[in-house]
Amino acid sequence: MGLTAEIGAFLADMRQSAVPPETLAPVRTGFTDCVAVMIAGRDEPVSRMVANSVSAAFRKDRVMLDGVPAPAAALAYGTAAHALDYDDVGLSGHPSAVLVPAILAEAAETGASGDMMARAYIAGYEVWAELIGRDQDQHHLKGWHPTAVFGAIAAAAACAVLRGLDAEKAATAAGIAASMAGGIAANFGTMTKPFQVGRAAQSGVQAARFADAGFTASPDAFEHSLGFLRAVSPHGDVDTQSPAALGREWGILAHGVNVKLYPVCYGAHRILDGMLDLVRRDALKADDIAAVEIEMGEASAAILRNHRPQSGLDAKFSAEFAMAAAALAGRCGMSEVNDGFVQRFDVQAFFPKVTVTALTEKSAEEPIHSPFDRVRVTLRDNRALASEPVYFPRGHFKNPVDADALWGKFAACVDGAPLDAKGLFARLQQVDQLASVAGIESRGERP
Repeated sequence: MGLTAEIGAFLADMRQSAVPPETLAPVRTGFTDCVAVMIAGRDEPVSRMVANSVSAAFRKDRVMLDGVPAPAAALAYGTAAHALDYDDVGLSGHPSAVLVPAILAEAAETGASGDMMARAYIAGYEVWAELIGRDQDQHHLKGWHPTAVFGAIAAAAACAVLRGLDAEKAATAAGIAASMAGGIAANFGTMTKPFQVGRAAQSGVQAARFADAGFTASPDAFEHSLGFLRAVSPHGDVDTQSPAALGREWGILAHGVNVKLYPVCYGAHRILDGMLDLVRRDALKADDIAAVEIEMGEASAAILRNHRPQSGLDAKFSAEFAMAAAALAGRCGMSEVNDGFVQRFDVQAFFPKVTVTALTEKSAEEPIHSPFDRVRVTLRDNRALASEPVYFPRGHFKNPVDADALWGKFAACVDGAPLDAKGLFARLQQVDQLASVAGIESRGERP
């Protein structure tokens, strides 16, 4: 059995196979965090444009769209979920921003239970982990946006589970999505980046529907010499022969769901932790800082390409901005990542103080990152300070936030919307126990 067929068999079994109970914790975190950032991001210009393009409009008192076909809803949800770049991280991308939108959209039409939604999330995550784990090179450095590329296939896998596709049709759905996958890193810092994520969710929904209707795709779409894995591989050094670990080893337990505590590219999170620790520990003032040297992985350094950002969007992909926000505001939240703050004279004047040293050594656990990042500060009186090496940023599943911190982020994201935030948070924290997706909205239904 080739890899494509193995994927199909795994997906067909997911509706009734046993899954480790520990997998439910990251599923609940993923749904909770994604819905929060989706609500926060749906008023962004890109979210409104995309929703308008499919004749949809978000209601402030509801999470989901009414009367919108699932593919269009998935596009709108996914774009909004990634509009602020505040969504969770894993597998060199943003798994929940693709999986949750696709699942919400498709479950609304299939009537799937919370248990089936959770299984769909796990299935999508596992297929993503299986595929990206077969190439040790970094897709970002080739110019690919892994969330848009692998996310389309993961979303198709999730929707195949929701639709109850048999092994052959599930493999076909994944194969169709392989031809719909795409997105480039050059568009980071523009509206196209969140659109790429929404498009991946939409593609997954469409691929599963095409397969269900009898569409065909290559039975070796992933392992073929002209197939997906070699096509997207940065250097062609990809494993197409090993048996899949699907259902035997659980990627969601090995790689987790990492909650972002700053609404900027995840590549900046470790250096933000390091700089904020220095600012707080030594009561640093921005005027006292003569220079900041960052040590970080080469992939993160390449992605943080905007050295003199002029807008909130630019700033999300700027190491210089991250350091300026930490030094001048003592934080880096949504109130800093906006055009007004970015364009301040003192913020712009701080950028030239920052230099980046790219580290070539890679973390064995997360090859997209260096083993650690670190920040060194030189003060005007020539004193030199250095942060501790930061191996896992706060919010990483190995340095996790507690329920109170997750609620704090959730409440801040939902603030201003006429929603029962605490009730919604509680329902999402037990999403796998809901009778249907409608239970997310309901003030009456409880797990």
